[in-house]
Amino acid sequence: MELEIDRTEVLRYLQSSKDLEDDNINRLIEEATSEIKKLINFRYLYQKFPIELSEDGIKVKGTTLTLKGKSIKKHLNNSKEIYIMAATLGAQVDKKISYYEKVSVTKSMIFDACATTAIEAGCDQVEAEIKEEVLAAGNEDITFRYSPGYGDLGIEIQKEILRILKAPKKIGLTASKYNMLIPTKSVTAIIGVITEKTEVDHQAEDRIDRGNENENLEERDLEFETRHCKNCILYQDCELRRKGIYCGAKG
Repeated sequence: MELEIDRTEVLRYLQSSKDLEDDNINRLIEEATSEIKKLINFRYLYQKFPIELSEDGIKVKGTTLTLKGKSIKKHLNNSKEIYIMAATLGAQVDKKISYYEKVSVTKSMIFDACATTAIEAGCDQVEAEIKEEVLAAGNEDITFRYSPGYGDLGIEIQKEILRILKAPKKIGLTASKYNMLIPTKSVTAIIGVITEKTEVDHQAEDRIDRGNENENLEERDLEFETRHCKNCILYQDCELRRKGIYCGAKG
């Protein structure tokens, strides 16, 4: 699977303008992009599970995993099945980032941003593959992918997710005692299967499609981000926040 590393996304991770005209930085981005593509060993897997609401949260049937938190409950409100996915760029990317941390801070930051862009691009392709499978089965749609650490969904479920998917054996993906994924340029996520959209779903979708057309909605979201998102451990890399979507957790 060929992964595209979009320069605009790299610059966004670097918190720089997409119109950056720094020749040196642009050259380093091109070099890092070329180098990282040679190192990537993108591997992924996913599996579908039925779910049910329990007193403790959302129970993933056939497993010992329970998804706890108001945000994931809201996210999966219209789903009776979910896909759990895991993806990684492989260990060589981590090793190169560690190497550059010792020789050049600038190169390290740029390489890291390129790697983050690459794993997100890979996850986008996996999500598209899942969506194709879901639609072919006669369902209406899927939710966006939702990872441990978003909102109030605890990151401590990482190891259980990896165990359920047999990720350590199948794609070499593990987690540290602090529940951080190893290799670090990896993602686990939950995607809900939507069998039928409700009126509320259509209204929410229309709001997203209109973007910032409604100034009151934009002001509300910016206020939410300021008050809550900045307290989230995934604030810098949150896929939802980048899309202008807020999970609803008030951590």
